[in-house]
Amino acid sequence: MFRRLVAAASLTLATAVSLGQANAQTVPESQDPIILAINEWTGQHITTHIAANILRRMGYNVELVTASYYPQFAAIEEGDITASLEIWEGTTGELFDQTVASGNAIDLGPTGLQETQTWWYPDYVSELCPGLPDWEALNGCAELFSTTESFPKGRLVDWPLEWGGNNDKRIEALGLNFVSVPSGSEGAIIAEIRSAALRNEPVLAMLWAPHWIHDEISGQWVELPPYEEICTEDPSWGLNPDMTWDCGWPSGWIKKIGWAGMEEKWPAAYSFLSQFQVSNDIQTPLIRAVDSEGEDVEAVTDAWVEANQDVWKSWTE
Repeated sequence: MFRRLVAAASLTLATAVSLGQANAQTVPESQDPIILAINEWTGQHITTHIAANILRRMGYNVELVTASYYPQFAAIEEGDITASLEIWEGTTGELFDQTVASGNAIDLGPTGLQETQTWWYPDYVSELCPGLPDWEALNGCAELFSTTESFPKGRLVDWPLEWGGNNDKRIEALGLNFVSVPSGSEGAIIAEIRSAALRNEPVLAMLWAPHWIHDEISGQWVELPPYEEICTEDPSWGLNPDMTWDCGWPSGWIKKIGWAGMEEKWPAAYSFLSQFQVSNDIQTPLIRAVDSEGEDVEAVTDAWVEANQDVWKSWTE
């Protein structure tokens, strides 16, 4: 009887081990590619390349595709893009919610980044335009920020049109003698800031954090009127009784979004992406390495993944 019990226990243990090995071998659950969106700024490239690197280490076939920020939501609903890993509430929060509400996309949770996005100027501008960072000081200094294309109005170096935003409406609603001049890319914004800083000239730009430029050039955020959602909907609310957008930028979440079918098709990858996060402290030096020091994005993210397995290993189990 004892020998039979031992034999039965051994068989149970062997079966459990065998099943565990079989379950481990089910990843990847499909050889079809997991397609991750690459958007228009370096921080998003860093976040996405880190996730792709880890997914490949898990055994998945991963493809990275360039996708414009707004159109990618339709592609996610259709399953043409599996996930996009850095969606900012201040630019596409409403579209994010609509896409998830369709039932064809899923909220993959926070990215882990803490964001700020609004108007910014270098520290030395404070001496040239007394009253800053209060937004009301800008009209008295508008010509300082003017260029040949904007004179006599001041210029706001705005971010690319495809990123969304409503700074033109804010400028009008707040009665500012400025114009919004969209840039072509993240690199173009940083080039304008660096060029102005080298000459100690005034510059006002739409900027965000996390970003490495804050370590290179110290600056300040303009204190615009506080944001409330009603500001964008009800003209009677706020400083201007006749117009909406008489407020600043919201400070909100940064999330990940995925195609709804991924949970069933690649459950382990879905679990990983739901847990996956990066922080400002992780992302900022990697952005600097790529943008400022000219390093390859795949090289710097691969090095980070290799050196920080204690950070991400538990997300893959």
